[in-house]
This record gives sequence, structure tokens and C-alpha cells, in this order.
Amino acid sequence: MKLQELAQRSGVSTASIKHYLRLGLLPPGVKKNATTSVYGALHLHRLALISWIRRELGLSLATVSALTTAIDDVTIPNVYLMGICQQLALGAAPGAPEASHRDVEDASGAESTILDILDRMGLPDVSTSARVELARAVTDLRKAGYVVDEAVIELHLRALLEIARGNTTPISDDLSRDEICLEVIRGVTLHNRMLLAASALAHASLSGLARVSSAPATAG
Repeated sequence: MKLQELAQRSGVSTASIKHYLRLGLLPPGVKKNATTSVYGALHLHRLALISWIRRELGLSLATVSALTTAIDDVTIPNVYLMGICQQLALGAAPGAPEASHRDVEDASGAESTILDILDRMGLPDVSTSARVELARAVTDLRKAGYVVDEAVIELHLRALLEIARGNTTPISDDLSRDEICLEVIRGVTLHNRMLLAASALAHASLSGLARVSSAPATAG
């Protein structure tokens, strides 16, 4: 397809596509003649990924460039590429600032506990990024005065495991690497939004229920 058709099918303006080509975010098209290049499915997949990241996460083109560089590096296996995407989605979530060296040290105890829980549950430790982020979250909660012991962590993991079984579709290596990245980033981001909203609703409802239960009875 020519540039104009690529723009129509992707929903990205020709000006933006040309800008992405200049930055190297998109691979060049195949030269048809001196003035015309043609584009294919790879370009559509890349544009879908860039568009979603920019629209939904608001990430910079520099961050997008780092991701597309990893995608184009064929020495990086798909499983590691998925880890990069998961970290990107987790790092873009509200309340997830970049970890300092002290943060990492403080979270080491929680991380060890999480590894023990995964082993006890018979689950493989395949996502370092997710494990580290959970350890940091647990550590932050403990610093804030909340009781988050091993039983509480395991309760969350077991409950979410049941949810994950229902909403997780295996990502096939038959997909392009851009499609794999979009599936991972979109899935993590949207499911996290739902979990945050559901958690807020549950906590608010319990709080409201407690107030109703403790309200003094009025005379009839």
C-alpha cells in the first residue's frame, strides 16, 4: 500500500507517519520507484502500537523509540520482549515512580517472600518486573503502617490468579513482535484500570455499609 492508504488504514496522519519514519520508529517502506515507497502489515502493526502507547499512556517518543529498538533487535527473545512491555505498562501506571537504590534494598525482603509464595503455589517466576513492582508496593504499604504479611500477599495472588485464568489469552509467537507488545501493554494497562476501579468500589461500599450499620436508630 502507498503512504496515503497506510494513513487511512492506520488512522495516523501522513505527516505523523513521515515524522516516525525520520525518527526511525517505523522501518522504511520498500522503494517502488524514485518517489514512491510501499508499506505492509508490519507498518500497520507498528503504527497501532505507537498510537495506543501515545494515546493511552502519553509516553514520550524517546520511550517509544527505546521499545521499537528492542522490537527490531531479533536477538531479544519474545519472552524477554514481553517483560520489557510489561515493565513499560507498570511503570506508566499512576503511583509507580522510578525505583531508587534504597527502594530496591528496602523491597528485597518482600521480594524474597513473594518468591517463596510463588514456589508454594507452584507458579513459575517468569516476570521479574511484576515481582519487583509487587515487592515495592508491599514495602510501601508496610511503611505506611498497613499490615501486609505473607498471608495477605498470598490471598491477593490466589484471588488474582482466578481472575487471570478467565481473562488471559495465550499470546502466540505467530503474532508479529509489534502485535505481541500491543497485546501485553494494552492488557496490563486496561486490566489494571479495572482492578483499581473495582478495589475502590469495594472499599467504598464496605465503608458505606459500616456507616449504615453504626447509624443510630430513629424513632418511628
